[in-house]
Amino acid sequence: MSLVQVGWMASALALGTGNLSDPPDEWSRFRGPNGSGRAVERTYPSTLDPKATLVWRQPIGAGVSSPCVAGDRLFLTEHGDQELATVCLDCDTGKVLWRRAITVEALERIHDINSPASPTPTTDGERVVVYFGSFGLLCFDRDGEELWRRPLPMPRSNFGTAASPILAGDRVVFVHGSRQNPYVEAFAIATGESVWRQEQKVGWSTPGVWRNGDVDEVLVNGEWWLKAYDLRDGAERWAVPGLTDEPIVTPVTSEGLVYVTSYNMNNNPDVIGLPPFDKLLEELDGDGDGELSSKEADANESVLSRFDADGEGDHPLRMFFRFLDEDKNDRLVESEWKKIFDWLGQYQHVNALLAIRPGSGERETEIVWQQTRGIPECPSPLVYRGHVYLIKNGGILSCLDAKTGELRYRERLEAQGPYYASPVAVDGKIYLASTRGEVTVLMAGEKLQVVSRTDLDERVMATPALVEGRVYLRTDKHVLAFGSPTAKADRGN
Repeated sequence: MSLVQVGWMASALALGTGNLSDPPDEWSRFRGPNGSGRAVERTYPSTLDPKATLVWRQPIGAGVSSPCVAGDRLFLTEHGDQELATVCLDCDTGKVLWRRAITVEALERIHDINSPASPTPTTDGERVVVYFGSFGLLCFDRDGEELWRRPLPMPRSNFGTAASPILAGDRVVFVHGSRQNPYVEAFAIATGESVWRQEQKVGWSTPGVWRNGDVDEVLVNGEWWLKAYDLRDGAERWAVPGLTDEPIVTPVTSEGLVYVTSYNMNNNPDVIGLPPFDKLLEELDGDGDGELSSKEADANESVLSRFDADGEGDHPLRMFFRFLDEDKNDRLVESEWKKIFDWLGQYQHVNALLAIRPGSGERETEIVWQQTRGIPECPSPLVYRGHVYLIKNGGILSCLDAKTGELRYRERLEAQGPYYASPVAVDGKIYLASTRGEVTVLMAGEKLQVVSRTDLDERVMATPALVEGRVYLRTDKHVLAFGSPTAKADRGN
């Protein structure tokens, strides 16, 4: 597929003339065509085994942004000490074609498992747009020449940025997640000039775009609300309330429905919950006075834990100590500890996968069905061949009927531990990557059928890209390309 064809198809999707069920053979944003995680159907490898199907391996710097591919080029971001870089690789060889770095005075505050190079680039084949929370937006042409930049204020966030910009026709849609002045904005990819902006509390969720009736809508999974905006002018079209205050997953669409998960650690049945105060005293009260000092609290590693997540993202007591110590005497007593239960109990957001039929014209927006078990925190849902797939910490995989929500199976994979990469699918296969570096390939269908499992022995947080018969996977040390070494891309004619 030529670069012109890539750009034409992106415009066709935005204008409503493209067919969302038949995406172009590209991966020009996070999770590929329209954020679906689905690629054009052609033959793909059944195992990601470095001894059997590895085409090339290229060292890469620190970062967790996912591969973005158009034509013969793959784009990523990385970071160093106060340096933020955009990198372009040759898809056939893995060779670095160019690297463009900027220096910043300071890096944004991030969670231990996040990165200053977290958002995935987006491209129309001729230009590539990247976002760094520590700087703002940058646009390069395919050969690495900077076209424009938009420096932005450093977001105020405890965990850092993660939402990726996306392309919709000749516009880039971008969410700016911050405790101050959060918003969603559309701007011209050619110039970086703003087309419209809407204030909305947003988090770490990458937007989606789909066609609802005769209107192209931007789907924004924000704090408490899933909202849809008209791509043309930003007018709000419909909204669903009651969702999580920490949105991470990308909404996906299929056959008139919008699917989104709302994960709430506070009332999730799979979370290891808060201990009673007497248990904390047994663990931490070294002097036996029935109270906990801040020094004693520092010894605690977790009071709220994600199931089978290797301790990643656990909440230690020191995280809450100042909030709970009401009289500021550096002592925590049982009555103050109870405050955390009251605080967490006030949040009533749903913990579920929701299938939503949005309003159009006189039709009201409705929740068609919802599933409350097996809900992932970070990986987005995958809708493929009539089923919805969810993968969560512990390697717990759920398969549900996409129309009814009926559970087909829920089973634990051999590859366990944390999961941050979202599932992707093609050729009747589903690719799942655990943070421990174990990649599972399974067949789509109503029963679990694992085809292969490979331990790459490197940490994986980025979502794989599927393009022209190859699987591109980023680890913490390398970019890997799997497939047939002789399968060249049909890129021009």
